[in-house]
Amino acid sequence: MSNKYNINGFEIKMSDELYPESPKDIYSSSNRDISSHSSNRKTPKKKKRKRKSRLKRAILVVLSLLLVFCIGFYIYGYSLLNKIERKPLDESDLGISTSDYDGIKNIALLGLDTRADDNTGRSDANVILTIDKNHKKIKLTSIARDSRVSIDGHGWDKLTHAYAYGKSQLSVKTLNQNLGLEITDYVTMNFFELARIIDFMGGVTLDVDEAEFKELNSYVIPTTDFGDIDCPKLESSGVQELNGAQAVCYARIRHTDGDIERGNRQKEVLTAMFAKVKTMNPLKLPELASMVVEECQTSLSTNDIISMGLWAVLSTPEFEQLSIPNDNVKGVGKTIGGAWCYVYDLKKAEQEIKDFIFEENYYSPEEVEKRLEEQS
Repeated sequence: MSNKYNINGFEIKMSDELYPESPKDIYSSSNRDISSHSSNRKTPKKKKRKRKSRLKRAILVVLSLLLVFCIGFYIYGYSLLNKIERKPLDESDLGISTSDYDGIKNIALLGLDTRADDNTGRSDANVILTIDKNHKKIKLTSIARDSRVSIDGHGWDKLTHAYAYGKSQLSVKTLNQNLGLEITDYVTMNFFELARIIDFMGGVTLDVDEAEFKELNSYVIPTTDFGDIDCPKLESSGVQELNGAQAVCYARIRHTDGDIERGNRQKEVLTAMFAKVKTMNPLKLPELASMVVEECQTSLSTNDIISMGLWAVLSTPEFEQLSIPNDNVKGVGKTIGGAWCYVYDLKKAEQEIKDFIFEENYYSPEEVEKRLEEQS
């Protein structure tokens, strides 16, 4: 087959033998596919490289911002905590005679019953805060304020009077000497000023039973003076949100069931506050921290507080509670020297606290599981 072409009157004949394939065959479909495939194979790699590069830059930006935020938060927290009133303890006079609590941090939380700013008065709440990293728990052990204990230089008296005699130093020493503890730090909080902090948080949720409801409205609220802080009577019993003054009054109830349950109510208020903090607007937390700091006195260093705070936030520990006396450590109310107090076996109480903290004997996982099965 030949092709004829006429150019300016001249006829040109082209043979298929010279050109076996027509021009259109040079770019056949198969060749186009090969060319197209080759081109597409290079383009995705370039796009992937660009995407990876952009992703790396974005990650670096985010990490840089987080680092700046963390540094800023640390600096702010450090400067804030440095404002806490600090009064160190004389470590040579703490009444520590054991070494059973190595690796365990016990801190005395002392709730004061004074309205004044000079921290005079008695320790209305005596709670041992245990940072138990071994079991990833925070443990609260309340000791009845009217427990009859030996107070150095003052003979046998109520635990609550140790603070009146010698402030935090003597309170910590008394706990160590009578209960075989190794407390080296403390935190005090004015119970009446705690009402303002709870109000700032928006109140706390508590379960008020019928007896507590009657006691609050008939005695505790009417006889407690909070100054300019509002403290209205409750409208009913049951689960409800209490304002700061109402919550503090709830923690001070004692005539319905005694000092032991009073300690339990104090721990309930603290636990309710911890729960409320988790739901608060994060933007309000710095101001809340500032309010707490202004009302505290402690022997803890800023680094100690930050370290414990970071551990609590990152590990989300469980909360467990114990009261002394209890069913295992029987207490008897007696009037001695004209003063009513709780009398119980202090050595037995020492072992009870140790078992609770180290989860041994009655508080071992096996015994707890056995009791749960018996209850079900």
